Amino acid sequence: MMAFGMTDIADKVQDFLVYLKYEKQYSSATLKNYSLDLIKFITYLKVININMVSQITSDHIQNYINKLNRSGLIATSLARKTSSIRSFFNYMIRKKMIKINPSKKIIVPKKLQKLPYILSIEQVDLLCSIPSSSFASIRDKAMIELMYSSGLRLSEITSLNADSVSPKDRMLSVIGKGGKQRYLPMGMKAIQALNKWTLMRSKHVKDNEEALFLNKFGNRLSNRSVQIRLDYWCKSLGLNCKISPHTLRHSCATHLLESSGDLRAVQEFLGHEDISTTQIYTNVDFEHLKSIYIKAHPRAKESKD
Repeated sequence: MMAFGMTDIADKVQDFLVYLKYEKQYSSATLKNYSLDLIKFITYLKVININMVSQITSDHIQNYINKLNRSGLIATSLARKTSSIRSFFNYMIRKKMIKINPSKKIIVPKKLQKLPYILSIEQVDLLCSIPSSSFASIRDKAMIELMYSSGLRLSEITSLNADSVSPKDRMLSVIGKGGKQRYLPMGMKAIQALNKWTLMRSKHVKDNEEALFLNKFGNRLSNRSVQIRLDYWCKSLGLNCKISPHTLRHSCATHLLESSGDLRAVQEFLGHEDISTTQIYTNVDFEHLKSIYIKAHPRAKESKD
C-alpha cells in the first residue's frame, strides 16, 4: 500500500493502513488520501533524522503543520493532513504502541468560512415581481415568496402539504433536519401569493395528493424543479446572478438579523441546533456594514493625493 523504504515509522503506518482497509473498511479513495498524507509526513521526519515513532514529539508535528501552512496549502487540505496524522497516533494509542499522543494538542489554522451570497432587498423585490399570469407563474411566485418569507430549506418547501399552511393564523408548520417540526410566521406578501396559488392548485391537484406545490401533472414538485424555476426567473427578470433556494434562506436570515440584531431569535427561526451555525450571519452583517461604511463615510476611501 505504501511505496516507501521501511523504517520503524513506515512499518507502523503500513499496519495502520491495513487496519483502515480491513477493519474499518475504508474506501480505496480514502485509503489513498491517508497513504499520501502519511508518506509526506514520514518524508519530513526522515529529513530531520527521525526514524522511530518514539522519537516523534508534539513540536515535530506542529513544525510540520506550520511548514505546510507557510507553503500556502489551503486550509481544507491542511485540516485533512492533520486529521490523518491524528488518526494514526490515535491508532497507536489504542494498540498500546505508545503511551503519550504527541498529536493531541496540535494547533491547526482555522478554515476560512466562505460567506453565503446574499440578495439585496431590491433584488428580492425584483425576483418576487413575477406576473401572476399562468399556472407556473402563480405557483412560482407563491413558492419564492414563501421561501424568502420563512427562510425555508429546499427540502422544507417541497415537503410542505396543503395543510401545512394556515394563512388565517399567518403560520406554517415545517419538518426540518432530523424530522424536527417547527412553526414559522408568514409575511403578508407570501400569504397573498399563497391565496392565489391555493385557488389554482384546487383546479390541478390529483386525488389524494397532499403536496402544497404541484407540477403540471398535479403531483408533488421535485427539488430539481424548484432550482430550474429559480434559474428561469433569475434570467427572465434580469437578476443577473445564479441563486439557489438556500440563497433565499440566507438572504431572509441576514435581513432579519440586520433589522433585529437578535441572533437567538434568528437561530430558532432557522432551526439551527447550534448557534455557531447561525453566527455566520453576523459575519455577513459585518460585511454589509463595511460596504455601506466604505461607500458612505467621508474619510473611508483612500485619498487620490
